[in-house]
Amino acid sequence: MFSSKKSCFPKAKTIIGYVIDRYYYIKQTKQFLYSLQIYNYINYTNNRTYSWLCCDKNQCGKKYILNALNKDSLSHFPIYNKKCYRTLSEDNNTFGNLSYEEYEKIELDKAEREERKYAEKVIPPKRQRLSHRDYCTLIKSHLYKKNLQLALNILDLMKENGDKPNLYIYRLLLSSFSRQGDVKQCFKLFKNLKERGLTPSASIYTSLLNACATTNDTQKALNHLSFLREYFYKRNIDLTDINYATLIRAYSCHNQILIAFEIADEARDKNIFTQNVIAALFHAIIGDKENGLKYGLILWHKMRISKIRPTIFHYNLLLRTIRDTKFGDLKVNDIIVPEFIETQIQLSETGRPDLLDFPPVLTTSLISVLRKNNYFISNNNNPRQQQELNIDTIDKNLPSTLNLNDILQENRLFLFGGIDKLLKRMKHDNVQPDKKTLTLMLDLLPPTVESEKSFCKYIVKNELKFDITFFNILIKRRCLRKEYQAAKDVLNDIQIHHLIPNIVTFGALAIGCRMHKDGRELLEQMDTIGYVPNYVILETLMFNACSFKNFAYVLYLMNYILKNRIEPSQGILNTLEKFEELVLEMIKNKGNYKYKAINEIMKDYNNFKIKYENWKEKVQGDIFEISR
Repeated sequence: MFSSKKSCFPKAKTIIGYVIDRYYYIKQTKQFLYSLQIYNYINYTNNRTYSWLCCDKNQCGKKYILNALNKDSLSHFPIYNKKCYRTLSEDNNTFGNLSYEEYEKIELDKAEREERKYAEKVIPPKRQRLSHRDYCTLIKSHLYKKNLQLALNILDLMKENGDKPNLYIYRLLLSSFSRQGDVKQCFKLFKNLKERGLTPSASIYTSLLNACATTNDTQKALNHLSFLREYFYKRNIDLTDINYATLIRAYSCHNQILIAFEIADEARDKNIFTQNVIAALFHAIIGDKENGLKYGLILWHKMRISKIRPTIFHYNLLLRTIRDTKFGDLKVNDIIVPEFIETQIQLSETGRPDLLDFPPVLTTSLISVLRKNNYFISNNNNPRQQQELNIDTIDKNLPSTLNLNDILQENRLFLFGGIDKLLKRMKHDNVQPDKKTLTLMLDLLPPTVESEKSFCKYIVKNELKFDITFFNILIKRRCLRKEYQAAKDVLNDIQIHHLIPNIVTFGALAIGCRMHKDGRELLEQMDTIGYVPNYVILETLMFNACSFKNFAYVLYLMNYILKNRIEPSQGILNTLEKFEELVLEMIKNKGNYKYKAINEIMKDYNNFKIKYENWKEKVQGDIFEISR
């Protein structure tokens, strides 16, 4: 009946009228009339947008209305006079009917206010709105800068823009907060995710479990882990091997080893006993220093029974277990895996002991080792009975009395076939030793230069690669054994293999610099290469100088610190104070020392005391100038 074309009218008051079976209403604005609507009360539908016109019943034709829309004024309408118009209230909260009966104002509740706020919100066009990819880019940029709060605020931005976050956005936020161990925030995001009707994925569960593993609050972590396990059980959620591995790791981080093995048994019952689950269990048993090696053997044989081929990662974890843990109460002739009689430890007269073999084997050659370590001497109070003990008697009592922790402490690899057999086993499993493997094996070698040189030759022969960490550990091992010259010889090996010493190399060498000459040479070499000594090196050198009461060495280090304008650490200052107290105590008890020696110490101390006081004043002055 009417044209759908919108028209603008000049400023006018609201007109009320009646045309056929429709009510028309012109909204008053400050500048012009617009947004004209027609409500069809016959069909109960919302018609198109028209100008709300009021006219006489005889003047309601389509042609008449179209002509009226093109006029500059509404004064030509017969109905438009002083008697037929009325100004409506400008109060937005007033509602009335045709007779303008005003109703009492009622306050909107919270839900209605939110709905009105959302309805009044101006949503920009699609081309101007941010996409989910843009939101993800913003979140990743904040996470790269390690600003988790700004990344979390992107959810508020999406809410203001009327956009809903998807599962990937929650994955990004959960993974970042889980690395920080923020259990509270992770589970808050998880709750928000479920309220939006999103289905959590396996990676979401992994992030929640990682948060429990990383947090320092053990009780809170265990409570949330119990909640998650109950949640998985009630909803019959199928976990992946990564979920099981992360769950085992979470419990092992809080020293719940038995629960970790229960979860592994559950995974095995569901045929999810994979390499990831085994690696997580190895991480768990390394934390048990007393019984870890026993559990490690159980796990190794279970892996063999399940026909799961180990990787280099598993071998490295096994070496760490051998290095850092003990057998617990495991004895000779024990069954390593109780369900399988084939895993009972066998005693053989020939060959090498190898607890990794199937079945595990020990040899009677261990008796000589026990004699060397005086195991039976320490367990027999009668000296005459000790002399009467012979090999036959020992062999007879060996299975029932011998604890595997008492066999050999210095060469732990001896019980596992030695390095040769271990490397052959790795070759049989198509596993190539990496640099970390060689470093772990070096830690398990007997503490002799001969065994270390033999191992290095074996590495060269099999064309394996060294790294600088291997030689750093080798230097430290020899320095701790007080084989200082052998430790210096490692520098030649570093040059032969075309490696470059790092700051850790000089830190290991500093342990062996007990004399003034050695410390001076070390600092000169560092200056030549271009390294600046850190506090660990300077504190080690100062400790060596004060331990040997070498006043010339101490004064040299003090001058070096002052010359290079190095702020002394608290460790250096404490070492010097203790050194001064020790010398004063020696002078006080000079009767216990030779006359000539104590006179030299008193003379050196007087010289040291004067220079030490001046040194402290200069160092404090330099610190003040640097800070200013």
